[in-house]
Amino acid sequence: MVQLSRRTLIQSSAVVPFAAAAQAALDANNPRDVAVMYRKLRYRMDDGLVFWWMVDTKIGQVEAKLTPLFDMQVGSIMRIKNNPDGSFSVTSLEDVFYTDSTTGEFLREWKNPYTGETVPVAHAPVGPTTITYRPDSTPILPKELGGSKLEGRSKIGPAIVVNDDVWVRGDSVATVTSPDPARKPFEVNDLSIYLGSLKEVSDPKVMVAAATVQSQQITGWRAWMKMGDLPGNFTSRGVGRKVARYEDMPAKWRALVAEIDPAIAADPVGALDKPAAKFDR
Repeated sequence: MVQLSRRTLIQSSAVVPFAAAAQAALDANNPRDVAVMYRKLRYRMDDGLVFWWMVDTKIGQVEAKLTPLFDMQVGSIMRIKNNPDGSFSVTSLEDVFYTDSTTGEFLREWKNPYTGETVPVAHAPVGPTTITYRPDSTPILPKELGGSKLEGRSKIGPAIVVNDDVWVRGDSVATVTSPDPARKPFEVNDLSIYLGSLKEVSDPKVMVAAATVQSQQITGWRAWMKMGDLPGNFTSRGVGRKVARYEDMPAKWRALVAEIDPAIAADPVGALDKPAAKFDR
């Protein structure tokens, strides 16, 4: 989810409460150490930007039968800021493009294999949204997302260490309720595993650790798919990487941003200060 510079030193244990003095390898059985692992892999310990990309395949699940539907090209722009009380804030913007699994073309319409109907494909960036994280890297979730009610919970860990490889799980469950009473609540289960180097995350001089991600997501049907009362789930699996610059994001994703959301392409970092797009799932 890379090649990031290892350049700044930890300046204050009050700002970065769990990054202590030079130490041996972090302990996967210590929750405080796992919080450091997670933050270095997913975000960064100091103030600044990170970018994530992911390539995902969306799959329909009805009972035990899986039906591949299309791919997703996912990109996130994140700005991290430490707060005086030891917490930190993450402002993020996610831009997701659905693409044909065979041709790779951006989908403006899609033929539903369950109903046979061809429907327009919804597209809108998610965010920018700012979430504050406690010093233990657990989020204080907002009550609202792009005009919809948000309820959720999250869990960090466990961490798994084999030689120099460290995997840290980050799981979240959320329910998004539209102000439109005709819409069913949108359920999201996000199961991610971040992979990096134990030596790197244990080094107090390293603010940003290189990381990849494997992600699985289980959600309800999207409203635009027009599934009606068909019982089932919308699931996915994907892989991705964290990078240091917008220019390091995949060329395919950047080309789609330039074509579909040119204002973001023109000023990716400035887009973090724009009003949040309506969340319509």
